[in-house]
Amino acid sequence: MKKNSFFRFIKKGALLSSICALCFAGFIGCKTVVQDESVPVKTVDILDDEGAMYIHIPAEENRELLELFVMNFYKQLNQNDAKLIVSKIDDVFASFGSKKDKKRIHLAVEGKFPGTINSILKKSGFEENSYSAASLSEEIAGLSSYRYFKNRNLQIALPSESQMVFSQNVKPLLDMYNCEKQFLNGGFSLNGDSKEDNDCDNSSIYRNDWKSSDLYDWISSDVPSIHFYIVRPQAFLTNLIGTDISNKVFKLVYAKGNFSKLPNSKYELTLELDFQDKKYVKPAVSLLILALGLTDSELRLTSPTHVILSGVHLNVSQLINMLGI
Repeated sequence: MKKNSFFRFIKKGALLSSICALCFAGFIGCKTVVQDESVPVKTVDILDDEGAMYIHIPAEENRELLELFVMNFYKQLNQNDAKLIVSKIDDVFASFGSKKDKKRIHLAVEGKFPGTINSILKKSGFEENSYSAASLSEEIAGLSSYRYFKNRNLQIALPSESQMVFSQNVKPLLDMYNCEKQFLNGGFSLNGDSKEDNDCDNSSIYRNDWKSSDLYDWISSDVPSIHFYIVRPQAFLTNLIGTDISNKVFKLVYAKGNFSKLPNSKYELTLELDFQDKKYVKPAVSLLILALGLTDSELRLTSPTHVILSGVHLNVSQLINMLGI
C-alpha cells in the first residue's frame, strides 16, 4: 500500500522521535507552572487554514492507538513508557501539507506539561531562541514575545503551560496563537478593526472565515471519535484503496470522516466524499466496492454529488496503515 506523503515525511524520524524523547523526559517528577488567568486560546485555533489535511485525535478514547503510534516511531520505548507519555496528552490537532510546501507539518498538542520543560529541551540539544509574534500592540505586555527551541530538524514552542506546538518552523503557529490570544482578551474587533495598524488585522478577518467553515466545525468537534478533513484528498484515497487509479476516478471537492472506537477495540470508519460532478460518482463508488470488499458496510448517496460510506471495521493496526502512519 502506498504511504501518504505527509506521514511519510514524519517517518524520517526527527519529528516523532524528538516529541517522544521530550515527553518521556519531561513527564516524570515535574511541577506545572501557575495557571494563566487570561482567556485561553483553543488548541485547534493555533492551526491555520492552509493545510491539505487536518486530523483531531482526542486522547481519552484513543489511547491504545496513540500508544502504538508512539511505539511505532520511537523504538526505544516499551509499552509502559508509551502509556506514560500518552497519559499526559488530552488532544492532538495536526495539519499536513500546504500549497506552498507539501511536507509542512503543524502539530498542536494539548496536555499536562512540566514547568521545567525549557531546561529539558536545552539538555536534549535544542537551542533556545526568542521570537516577537504578530501583535496588535507592543503595549500589550507579555503577549508578544515567545521562546522557542530548535535543532536541525524540528522547532518546539510552548505558547501556554498546557499547549505545545511542533513544526519545522513554529513562527506561523506562534503568530496565530498570539493574534488569537489578543483578540480573546480585548485586542481587536471581529472585523479586524483596531485602534491602530497592526500585524493581526489580516489574521483576525481570516479567523472569522476559519471559525465559520465546515472544516473548523468538523475538526474542533468535542467528540470521542477521531475526526479528519481532507482538503486535497487524493493521497488519502490512494492509501485507502491501495492504487493510484483513484487519481483518475475520484474528482473531489473534499473528503471528511471519522474513526469511532468500538467495544471490541476495533474502529468503524465513516467517510463522506463530495464530488466535483455527478458523473464521477458511479465509477468512484464501483471502485470503492471492488477495492474494499464492502460486504458489511453501507454506501448512501445523499445528493447527486455526495456519498457517505459507513460500517467499515478496522483494527488499530489497519487504521495506522490506512493513515500511512
